[in-house]
Amino acid sequence: MWNLLVVEDETIVRLGLRYMLDWDGLGISWKAEAANGQEALKALAHEDIHIVMTDIRMPGMDGLELARRIKEQYSGVQIIFFSSFEDFPYVKEAVRIGVVDYLHKPTMDAEEIAAALKKATAALEQLHQEPVPQAYTDKDRDHLVQLLLEAEVLPPDWAERWQRLGLEAIYGQGYQLAVLRMAENETAEPQTALARFMSFRYFLEEYTSREWGGILLSREHKELVWLLPLDGGKAEAGAMQAYLDQLEQSLFKMLGIRLAYSYSMIHRRAEELPEAYRGAASREPVSGGKLSGIIRLATAYIDEHLLEDVTLARTAEQIHVSVSHLSRLFLKETGQHFNEYVTAKKMLLARKLLRDSNRKVYEVAEELGYANPHYFSKLFKDDTGLTPLEFRNQ
Repeated sequence: MWNLLVVEDETIVRLGLRYMLDWDGLGISWKAEAANGQEALKALAHEDIHIVMTDIRMPGMDGLELARRIKEQYSGVQIIFFSSFEDFPYVKEAVRIGVVDYLHKPTMDAEEIAAALKKATAALEQLHQEPVPQAYTDKDRDHLVQLLLEAEVLPPDWAERWQRLGLEAIYGQGYQLAVLRMAENETAEPQTALARFMSFRYFLEEYTSREWGGILLSREHKELVWLLPLDGGKAEAGAMQAYLDQLEQSLFKMLGIRLAYSYSMIHRRAEELPEAYRGAASREPVSGGKLSGIIRLATAYIDEHLLEDVTLARTAEQIHVSVSHLSRLFLKETGQHFNEYVTAKKMLLARKLLRDSNRKVYEVAEELGYANPHYFSKLFKDDTGLTPLEFRNQ
């Protein structure tokens, strides 16, 4: 049996969750409860906990901070979040750093919760049957690369860790490094700025590490560092520039965000990583241009309210311009009509939801504001060439 800790400040939610499922049938023991992050850490210190289900918003220590503490102190513990729509950018970031799944708190049902728990127990079974050293996780691999990027003096064990993490097999023939930023990043509200950066990051992940290989690292929600291996023609002279030109065009077309970038020379040795990063970061960024203040405000509003009913009229009202002026300016500067832009952003988010969660297609459609799942599937296929199920199963 796997031991479960549930962290939720509302007693009624904990009670409802406790009697919602056949825990024995899932092979899970409801071991402990906590009302906040501090209580949860105490329970983890005294109980043998394998799975933690936690709300993201709680008094005192929130779920994100709790997840970080758990990953630092109890790396094998599997974490599941339940949250509300407004927490989406933060939850997705947590998922990316090692949370098993997240559930929409107001609508989660027994089937969806059971599916998330099965993902957690499957990960635990694999971990216990085939113990994998912590050094082999993506998190530690990324951590080592982050460390080397800024190192004044390389750690004494860096070469052994580089080899053991498999990085020598990836970058042994050489690499090239790019620093990627948003050309316009003047949004006043921190939460809106973070949501916009997350959209920027998710999009780049689709077109860099997933399409062309390498590692993409986020640095303080301000810039991304892409480490591209010299392998099979990648990172050859001129290839990085061609990739970045394609990336800049796609990013602007899909999200209305201009890319500012700089990149290093080709390097052959791992110990040259700090030099490669300093060289790229010190260069004057190349940018495809900037959007006007009106369109920056409009796209920021869309980012913040993407899961709501975002319309041209409502956006125009919020940024205090006429509908006709916003419509004309939007098409002129982005090359897309307003509705095309919103749909493209929703389809990008749909790809993330389909890939990173067990939600049914109609649930993803509803979350994105489409009452008709068949219409959502048509839009998705127009955008990707695949139906949602085909995309998930590929």
